[in-house]
Amino acid sequence: MDLILLERIQNLGELGDIVSVKSGYGRNFLIPQGKAVPASSDAKEKVEARRRELAKLDSERLDAAKAKAALLPDRLTVKRLAGEEGKLFGSVTPGDIAELLQAAEISVERAEVSMPDGPLKTLGEHSVMILLHPEVSTSVAVMVEAENQEDVMASDGSSEEASTPSE
Repeated sequence: MDLILLERIQNLGELGDIVSVKSGYGRNFLIPQGKAVPASSDAKEKVEARRRELAKLDSERLDAAKAKAALLPDRLTVKRLAGEEGKLFGSVTPGDIAELLQAAEISVERAEVSMPDGPLKTLGEHSVMILLHPEVSTSVAVMVEAENQEDVMASDGSSEEASTPSE
């Protein structure tokens, strides 16, 4: 399937390029997302006419992504329950990172958080990439710390103390 790109897409092409992609990728992702149009002679003429306008829109998106990247913190701290060996009871996912950033009033979608090795499942510092635009990506250090387990032990310990007879 031949398509004309309406924006720069990483590993595919630049704005206005005619690319050949699998039909499912074109029909199910590129066209519905407004990232491409089918390559017909009419579409080629329209894209050439709109190329400057599309380039301006792309540069505005790039500027917005650069501004958002400047707002991102260098380090995030996440607290999770963990076992004695430093393994988490659960994991830290891209959705969790996006929620933390949104709580800090920085609009980041879950799809913009890149974790190529999968969710974080151990304590310590991990590097996570935030992909805001094909040309703008930044790394954020995520510090995964154990939640304070003394509160959990204290509540368990107090129930044991209450069951023993007091003198």
